[in-house]
Amino acid sequence: MSWHSEVEQFLENKNFEQVILFYEHEIETNPDNLNNYWYLGLAYLLNENYEDCESVWLLPFLQVGDKEIEIVNQNFLGILTEEAERQEELNQLNISIFIREKIQEINPTLSNLIKLFLLKLSNNSFYIEMINQYNCVKIVNNHDQFSEPEINLVINFLEKLLDIPHQLTLDFVKTIYPKLKNNSQFRELLTDKIEVMAEQKRFLIYGAKLLEITLINQPQNLEIIRQIFIYYSQARSYENAKLMALEYLKYSSSLIEKVFASYQLLLNAIESGEWLNIQGYYLQYQENLNNLVKQQPEIKEKYLFTWLANIGQLLLYINDEPIKNRQLINGIGQLFEIQAHKYYNCPVHFSEKSKVSRKLKIGYIGHTLRSHSVGLLSRWLIQNHDRTYFSIYTYFACQQNDYITEKFFINNVDQAYNATNVVNDFITQIEKDEIDILVDLDSFTHNLTAMIMALKPAPIQVSWLGMDSNGIPNIDYFIADPYVLPDDAHKYYQEKIWRLPNTYLGINGFEIDVPNLTRKDLEIGENGIIFFNVQSALKRNPHTIHLQMKIIKAVPNSYLLIKGLGDEQITKNLFITIAEQERVDRTRLRFLERSPTEAIHRANLQIADVVLDTYPYNGATTTLETLWMEIPLVTRVGEQFAARNSYTFMMNAGITEGIAWSDEEYIEWGIKLGTDENLRKKVRWKLRQSKKTSPLWNGKQFAREMEKAYQQMWKIYVSQQIKQPDGGNK
Repeated sequence: MSWHSEVEQFLENKNFEQVILFYEHEIETNPDNLNNYWYLGLAYLLNENYEDCESVWLLPFLQVGDKEIEIVNQNFLGILTEEAERQEELNQLNISIFIREKIQEINPTLSNLIKLFLLKLSNNSFYIEMINQYNCVKIVNNHDQFSEPEINLVINFLEKLLDIPHQLTLDFVKTIYPKLKNNSQFRELLTDKIEVMAEQKRFLIYGAKLLEITLINQPQNLEIIRQIFIYYSQARSYENAKLMALEYLKYSSSLIEKVFASYQLLLNAIESGEWLNIQGYYLQYQENLNNLVKQQPEIKEKYLFTWLANIGQLLLYINDEPIKNRQLINGIGQLFEIQAHKYYNCPVHFSEKSKVSRKLKIGYIGHTLRSHSVGLLSRWLIQNHDRTYFSIYTYFACQQNDYITEKFFINNVDQAYNATNVVNDFITQIEKDEIDILVDLDSFTHNLTAMIMALKPAPIQVSWLGMDSNGIPNIDYFIADPYVLPDDAHKYYQEKIWRLPNTYLGINGFEIDVPNLTRKDLEIGENGIIFFNVQSALKRNPHTIHLQMKIIKAVPNSYLLIKGLGDEQITKNLFITIAEQERVDRTRLRFLERSPTEAIHRANLQIADVVLDTYPYNGATTTLETLWMEIPLVTRVGEQFAARNSYTFMMNAGITEGIAWSDEEYIEWGIKLGTDENLRKKVRWKLRQSKKTSPLWNGKQFAREMEKAYQQMWKIYVSQQIKQPDGGNK
């Protein structure tokens, strides 16, 4: 059925008054032909006379009995559907929407509903509450089998719906999932959308909940459970992350699965700030790592092997036992490298051109070459490199670039390479670029970088600036200085320790904004002494908090400001519990929110009289920021790299006041600096003077020292090649 041929010209010319007259005449002459009513109503609709349209459509239903009503409906629906499609072809979306809404009112179907939603999405009139208004979930549940056209419609709708993070989106996906779970196009779409949402950090929880839906029919899928855990962890949804970690533990059977289960539970506990309940998690984690290193099992699950290089990092936060910890970390690094070569068949043959006299090619690889601690600290080396003797390349491992990336790591180098997570692509590019020395800036913090370093695409590989070296055998050197590692550290490091003459890091300072925090905001008088603890929950080892509370207790009219990532309530419970144990009134504690920007955060540091460092994992960037803002700092020096960052920075800044070699000294220095205003002034003056002379604040001098190290490393490599011409690839 279609419009009468007599009105086609009128329709084409949009002369809808004539179409109306035609069908009114047809009804007068032949009132029993109900089709004329349907078309007259449509004519009124096209003429934007909605009331007459509805009235005309009602008339046939008043003329027929109950037995005929179904036939009338079917006839009406057929004409409406045909006209809706015609209007869609004419791009008259509003009219088509009106018609499809009428169809849905008469006979709700999934196909028409999805077409209606797609039309509304096209003209920006769709809103997520329509999922409920149109009983979408109920319609899907009542639909047993999907035809191929229906599947295509639903997937087209999901392509747009999944971009709307909302509980109703999740409800729809949860309803549709069992019916489409075996459709490859649907699964690929869902996977792609989840990854996109995860990349947009503010939608991590939404991505996690989408991923949880896929567990409906595979509740024991450990790979999916682990990915959900990662998303919740990154979103700082610690309770949800813990539930996923417990689910992972529940279904773990192999040793490597149990390793990751214990790692996830311990990570979640300390990342949230739940330090008072970690003992059981830590013992299990330590036992599992010992078994893993002893057994060196083959890891068949690729998703587990991929993350293997990172699992030793938690040791650094718990205890300062470098010999014991390095044995585990080195063993994990060895296992990881062996597995990497099994999974990836990408042999590297260092180019003969590398042996020709030319500029040294230095490549820096990481996922933090942006507005991140590593990016902010490493940029000065990149900026100050001497291009007469060095060509500089940067490789971005799955990172989101920003203005720091653009200014320092793209516009300031010879070549920048940005790719996804394809290991072979990175390896091929690094080899193609003929990089002589590849410098890893990630250490434990990114699996892709670790994978690339394990496969050794450059003849010399160096670890610099990360948390600590991750023990991968194919990393040749670990950059240190006279202070940041003990003299005997070479005995337990797999990598050769390369000590620079002054400091393992030199920078030109930090950007500072205007502070937005005052003593009045904190309800602290001008005579109050402000101590500052400015670290994430990962570093808030309770042992050190006890020492800090002893300092607060001993210094009259003193207060402790606490700031950093972690669960807000758990953090408060941690500090208040320890304060009560040390008989410190909780009113002397202040918990701060994050500052709007890093530059404002640094400006706000000026409110502190003394900053109290953490142990066994010191501050690094936070320590440098404290020293740059000329604020006295108390640090507890340990044996591991992470426990000596503040020590080396302070030594290079020319101050020893605040450097403690024991718990007792830590408390003593805290009390001295808290009670002696002249001592604080002296330290501030020395820090101010250090900006003129210290190698810590001289990015250019540091660049020369690193370049000299690179040249010496290359000289050693070339001499080895002369002695063993076929032994270049480790």
